[in-house]
Amino acid sequence: MAGRDDEGSEPWDDQGRYADERDDATGDDEHVWTDADERRYQARRREELKQVRRRRRQATSFTVLVLLVLGVGVGAAGVYQGWWEWPFEREEQSATPAPTSTPCPTPEVTAAQPADVTVTVLNGTGEPGLAGRVTEELAARGYAVDDPRNTEGTVAEIAQVRHGPEGLTAARSVAAQVDGSILVDDGRAGPAVDLAVGAGYVGLRPPEVVAPLLEPAPAESPAGCVPAPAPTDGAPAEPPAPGAETPAGEAPATEVPPAGTPAEPAPTT
Repeated sequence: MAGRDDEGSEPWDDQGRYADERDDATGDDEHVWTDADERRYQARRREELKQVRRRRRQATSFTVLVLLVLGVGVGAAGVYQGWWEWPFEREEQSATPAPTSTPCPTPEVTAAQPADVTVTVLNGTGEPGLAGRVTEELAARGYAVDDPRNTEGTVAEIAQVRHGPEGLTAARSVAAQVDGSILVDDGRAGPAVDLAVGAGYVGLRPPEVVAPLLEPAPAESPAGCVPAPAPTDGAPAEPPAPGAETPAGEAPATEVPPAGTPAEPAPTT
């Protein structure tokens, strides 16, 4: 039965030979188709098929290359003409984070101001009148004071500032007044503190020395932070009500008629 080769172009017989060459061989009495002829023919045929496939691959590669060049050219022209955005530029813009305004941190309050502190002075030395004198001095510096008292025993330190968890900043404020004083957390409730003066107490620090110790601790501000806006003293002034008296030295406010109101005729003289 005659068949077709891989290219589907020419008929083959059952032994894999070309039908036309088989007819030529069988029609020639002097030539007999041998195995050597078959091998030569098959070798030549394989070479021809390789050349055909090679030409097809070359044609396909050339077509793909031409289409690729045309696509790149059209894309470049579109970007140049502004038909669409360059994708890499869009990605770069989206990858760049928008600058944000970070508020600067506020200074940390480490010691309360005297007006916010209530203190009771305790005499731990046995010296008569010492707690009363210290109470008067602290009151003169702006502290809220309670009646002075004596301690149950003597105080070995220069001074103890006794406080609870809520009175830590108040205790720091009082301790800044006495050089060498120590903080003692006795677990009490509330912000009130006690100042127990001891045998080594010699007096309060000068006010100019204490003032910097009561200032809020400065906080480290990151680069580019935005300072917090200063608080305003009050709301903007409102215009005076109709019929109200105008203060001396100020021009009266002119009432503007609403839109669409016809103008009044000028008076004749």
